[in-house]
Amino acid sequence: MGRDARPAEGSSEAADIPLRAVFRSGTFVTAALGAFAAYWVMSAKLTWLPDYLRTVVGWDLDRAAAAVGGGAVANGVVLLTHGLLARRAVLGGRVGRLPTGAGAGLLLVASAGAVTVFATVDTLWIKVPMMFGPMAVALVMITAAQTAIARITPPAQRGVVLGALVAVFALGGVVSPLVLGRIVDSAATAKAGYENGWLVTAALLLVTGLLAACFMRPERDAERLGVPESPGTAAPVVH
Repeated sequence: MGRDARPAEGSSEAADIPLRAVFRSGTFVTAALGAFAAYWVMSAKLTWLPDYLRTVVGWDLDRAAAAVGGGAVANGVVLLTHGLLARRAVLGGRVGRLPTGAGAGLLLVASAGAVTVFATVDTLWIKVPMMFGPMAVALVMITAAQTAIARITPPAQRGVVLGALVAVFALGGVVSPLVLGRIVDSAATAKAGYENGWLVTAALLLVTGLLAACFMRPERDAERLGVPESPGTAAPVVH
């Protein structure tokens, strides 16, 4: 893993580099944290949102289930739309105005704002739309993180590094229901507990989003690590 071998002359494939250099890079750390936060909010919506809509908002089971299902559909629409926009930008040769990677972080920040509104506003015509597009935009970080980390990793080592990324962000799906459940149980009322839990989620999205916006720079880190661009990493991270 730590060999100093160089690719043969004329080859565009990078030699292996020490994995610790990839794992310590600003791109890997912030992309992994951002994806963790995105998976956290997705898991929180799937596990605790139905009970929240029933016990706090006062909806019946059918209405709550329909809303959660609609939120899942919105997640897919957001990811599909991002993919189509990314492909269109590649085919059109357009360069984003923001540094590569910053856009995904800012989407986490936007999602943090949506979660905050959802947690603190009781007016349904404001609260309900937050469950769909605004809260779902955080999921773009999951795909953007994989693209960014593939860019800074030599092809022969991408399987290991991307596996490590998945291991990190998958923890969000495990930890999120446990933490939110503990917060709700420890509060005086279900309403207060859920509000605190959603605000913790918003804070996580905000902090990781700002870190990604500032330090997730795959092109810069790839140049520093000596990883040339390959056809498999030519797609932009976010737009």
